Amino acid sequence: MMGRFKTEFERAWVQSASKVRAYMFCVCGNWADADDLLQDCYLRALRGWGRFNGRASRQAWLFGIAKRTYADWLRRKRREGVVVRSENLDRFSEVVFGKPNTNQIEKVWDTIKALRVEQREVIHLRFAAGLSYAEIAQTLGIPIGTVRSRLHRGLRAIREQIKGQKNGT
Repeated sequence: MMGRFKTEFERAWVQSASKVRAYMFCVCGNWADADDLLQDCYLRALRGWGRFNGRASRQAWLFGIAKRTYADWLRRKRREGVVVRSENLDRFSEVVFGKPNTNQIEKVWDTIKALRVEQREVIHLRFAAGLSYAEIAQTLGIPIGTVRSRLHRGLRAIREQIKGQKNGT
């Protein structure tokens, strides 16, 4: 039984680890913290693997753990008086978008950072982690319609901001 458990966990983790790492980088802003958070998430997932009940996909379940791992880390940092800033998103942009115009990347990330947390979270889960709408809904514990509306509003805000910048607004 332990061999099957180990194999199932390893397979699920291998399929999701790079996406979880990208998500962690988006929310915390640097690779060192993202890797630490990935490790914490991995350990939490391993400890809780036997409690997976199948109500969500394994990937959504893992991202739920990732989200809680990040939230705990952020609370700890704030208690310590550390200001957490996501300033290294340009490197992530290159990973996701290839080599677009640097000014475009900065404008997009500045706009994303200015969004409401709920919209930013959905955008990170959709585009950094590649989760489906259903998986995002399961991860966040919200209806799929809410995922769609947050994503739509967030992307609309980004488009409007970028369009306004092109027009000199």
